Amino acid sequence: MSNEQSANPTYCTLHFLVRYGNWVALVFAVTPVVAGVGVWIAGMSIAFGIAGLVGGLFLYLIMRSYIELVRVIVDMLLPK
Repeated sequence: MSNEQSANPTYCTLHFLVRYGNWVALVFAVTPVVAGVGVWIAGMSIAFGIAGLVGGLFLYLIMRSYIELVRVIVDMLLPK
């Protein structure tokens, strides 16, 4: 093992998601809403705006549940 690799892994991605998970979920959820409204403003059907809103709400729910699952895993399974 090199000096950069230690016996205890740091799990940087998990710690990032624990710390910034609320913002990550929000950014992922806002993206389809902005895209749908942008397409609607560009002259397409309002259905794209509605689909973007519904997709954003669903994506927020999915991302929040994923972030909560990561937080439980980090809290219960990773060494302190």
